[in-house]
Amino acid sequence: MDEYMNTPGRKSPTALGMALGLRLRDVRRLSGVEARTAAKHVCLSSPVFSRLERGTRRPRVEEAAGLLSLYESHGTPAGTDVEEFLQLVKLAGEPGWWEQHKRVIPRWFDRFIGLQEAATWIRTYEYQLVPGLLQTEEYAREVVKIAYLLAGPDEVEERVRLRLARQELLTAPGAPRVQAVIHEAVLHTSIGGPDVMRRQLEHLEQAGQREGVVVQILPFATTCLALGSPMTLLRSDGYRLPEIVYIEQGQGASYIDQPSETEHYSAQMSQLAISAASIEMSQDMLRTAIERLS
Repeated sequence: MDEYMNTPGRKSPTALGMALGLRLRDVRRLSGVEARTAAKHVCLSSPVFSRLERGTRRPRVEEAAGLLSLYESHGTPAGTDVEEFLQLVKLAGEPGWWEQHKRVIPRWFDRFIGLQEAATWIRTYEYQLVPGLLQTEEYAREVVKIAYLLAGPDEVEERVRLRLARQELLTAPGAPRVQAVIHEAVLHTSIGGPDVMRRQLEHLEQAGQREGVVVQILPFATTCLALGSPMTLLRSDGYRLPEIVYIEQGQGASYIDQPSETEHYSAQMSQLAISAASIEMSQDMLRTAIERLS
């Protein structure tokens, strides 16, 4: 069972469901069964079956059992104990801790939280705001107020609590490595006034000194193309998942998981990191910005 869940201290039903879907796809391919045949066997449409095998739809126990039985009839074992596999499918159907905040979590964001929870490596680029994982409580509150103009005080506070709860993964056992490339414009964008910004930048400076966290500033003068949208790349070695690119777009988001596409974004992210100031120079830039606000 730990073969699919070996990220210490952090369990993610979302990531587990994706890992199991990918495993079912691999077993089907080994068995030689066509996707449409397998989909028909468990009474799923081709589009729904495709989502299951890509991990964007969690398999149900009866579906997994039917598929494994079909593949075994073609001479291909699951590669693991069937009952153990089905137990994992049940676990994948359990709610994540963030379900307590489901009132303020849009469907398209639920998957991101689950994948972030399971990540072993998070790379992110931001050009307007400090990344959510590195925001202070007061900065986060101001951002939420701006992003959700119609939200009442209770909703604002719940969204802030959710954001702070997500940050706990950075101090949990098996915490992911984080690389944040932040455009210099963020340092000059006043969110909540000078005092809020100063404390936020002080927090960012301190975060960049922590083990496993890299903060780099992309200077105005860089020749690197500033991308039109922030992006986050998530990799989960614990669940043996491929790298996934998350791009938020207004009231929605795109999840890119095809290697032919993710390689493009991975190369862009690497280029941004190369073009950004070094860790030491980035710390100097943060200190200069802090002094300006003092």
